[in-house]
Amino acid sequence: MKMTPEPGAVAVRQADMPGRSDIGELRAHLDTLVAAYRQTMQQERLNAFREMAGEVAHDFTDTLSGILARAQILAADVQDQEVVQAVRMIERVALEGTRVIRRLQDFSRTRPARPFQPVDLNELVSEIVPSIRTRWSAQLAPRGIVGEVHAELEIVPIMSGDAAELRNVLTIIAVNALDAMPDGGQLTFRTETDGQRVLCHVADTGVGMPDGVRFRIFDPFFTTKRDKGRDFGLSGAYAIVDRHGGEILVESAFGKGSTFTICLPVAAISAKIAPAATAATPSISVPQIAPGAQILVVDDSREVREVLRELLDRYGHTVVCCEDGESGLVELETRRFDLVIVDVGLPGISGLELANRLKQRWPGTTIALMTGYLDRLGPEDAKANGVDFVLGKPFSIDQIRSVIHHAWSRAGSSVPGSSTP
Repeated sequence: MKMTPEPGAVAVRQADMPGRSDIGELRAHLDTLVAAYRQTMQQERLNAFREMAGEVAHDFTDTLSGILARAQILAADVQDQEVVQAVRMIERVALEGTRVIRRLQDFSRTRPARPFQPVDLNELVSEIVPSIRTRWSAQLAPRGIVGEVHAELEIVPIMSGDAAELRNVLTIIAVNALDAMPDGGQLTFRTETDGQRVLCHVADTGVGMPDGVRFRIFDPFFTTKRDKGRDFGLSGAYAIVDRHGGEILVESAFGKGSTFTICLPVAAISAKIAPAATAATPSISVPQIAPGAQILVVDDSREVREVLRELLDRYGHTVVCCEDGESGLVELETRRFDLVIVDVGLPGISGLELANRLKQRWPGTTIALMTGYLDRLGPEDAKANGVDFVLGKPFSIDQIRSVIHHAWSRAGSSVPGSSTP
């Protein structure tokens, strides 16, 4: 027997069913949630990669500090020219390793390398367009293909940032766009303002990206190219924009091109680091210092402690080494030191905290802080914690001698064994 529902019940069930407009709104809401989730995951992945890169750079720096210093010691001792040449090759390889470290540190940085300055984004785009156009023409001309590069610039407010870094971001994105258009096409830069943000859209008419590629393009070393570059590419660009308090958004469809949107705050937070003069850098001719300085070295790296002990012993100084801040404080209670060289990343009591305690208790002691993260230490941080000099890792013999020379200069009116005050 076929049951006929009550008319009222049918009306209620139909009323409960969402209409097309409701389904559209729900779908749009879900798309927004998915996009926000993917953006959050992307940021978390980037933060994890940056932290890992920073830790690798720190450990690698300690190793290279030992290699570089020992190579320089050996080069000063040997007379055989063949041996000297071999040692100099070791030194050059170690210095090449420091450049790798710099790339890792640059990627892992969370604060600007230089104080922010006023930046006109339109001016940066205007500088980039001719060079990109020339580059693309050189690639396409041999095959008789034409590519177009346009700029559509609206009036945008002056923002605060690092012009060199932002120029690098635009170049990286534009070069990737050219790679996506091997048979020519159109590349368009467009600027506009969105509330408190300045936007730059970089759109290409290239091959586009499938979702699997689009979700990974900001991962370090991820590439669809046969030849992998030595830098961080799009992940490096994302890291720069993140340091500026902004973000990069990507829209792409396979076969229909891609649009990268760089979003930057009108007034990015300005952060400063120690200028070059703050770090202990060797002069052209570092004076020879008479022996006799009492020096405390505090570093959790055995290699760094041993190479500093060997180096300073050679110049007749008395050296005491400690592996952490607690043991360093114990040594400071037992004798007077002319110079304390302390690593910033110590277990337990940090290098900055140790420097602060030391300067409060023994204000006349000169403190040199060693760090592989020179860009993360602002002059205000160093000064507030009693640090007199900052020594970047990996260091050279001349840099160590320069620090000792400055320590002697601070201790008295003249430096023993040197005619230079």
